Amino acid sequence: MRNLKLTIEYEGTNYHGWQFQPNLTTIQGVIQEKILTITRERIKLIGAGRTDAGVHATGQVASFRLKGDIPLPNLWKGLNSLLPPDIRITELEQVEDRFHARYHAKSKEYKYQIFTGKVLSPFLCRYVYHLPFDLKLEEMFAAAELFVGNHDFTPFSPAVRGRKNAIREVFSSSFIQQKEMLIFRIRANGFLQYMTRNIVGSLIEVGKGKLSRENIQEALKTPDLSDLIAPTAPPQGLFLMKIEY
Repeated sequence: MRNLKLTIEYEGTNYHGWQFQPNLTTIQGVIQEKILTITRERIKLIGAGRTDAGVHATGQVASFRLKGDIPLPNLWKGLNSLLPPDIRITELEQVEDRFHARYHAKSKEYKYQIFTGKVLSPFLCRYVYHLPFDLKLEEMFAAAELFVGNHDFTPFSPAVRGRKNAIREVFSSSFIQQKEMLIFRIRANGFLQYMTRNIVGSLIEVGKGKLSRENIQEALKTPDLSDLIAPTAPPQGLFLMKIEY
């Protein structure tokens, strides 16, 4: 039995996220269905991360085991011919038997795009959060750096409170400004549910002057006492960029 690794790009607008859900169209479900069509094997596709509904990916990784001996170039070509145009397999390779797409990931990197111009192009609307306001960019950029390090991220993923270990190590967290586009990038050893979108929502509140850098600092220092409340940024601006092993 071979252990196969996929690298996947997808435009998430039309999907209810990565994870398979009965009676809903998901990335995992669609790829599993196409593998079944080609190989006649019902496999379990293991993703490196579970992206939410409407979130995109340029570097999602998944693995699965296959009994049959179909040549990999044929499987790769067949998958891309059957998959809808908003999902593509960019790499397909055989890996060592012990490889696990989720458990062996060392880091994951996301980016989030915010467009601050007054008029949003229809060719951008699926890929950015439109915020046509004056924001305190220096405050936002400085606050973004506070997330670097080992922290309990419970305030930025309230659903996990009291249920699981919420400590994650963030390796980098910063903004890049390209004219009217703000691009937030964050790389960490793991992410909690809605963690990136809640971090972005908090940074936007800093930019609006509704939260301060001190509020962010306090939430990270005393997560059990934090009452930090910020809206979750919408999904369309978020991209899973890369998984490192």
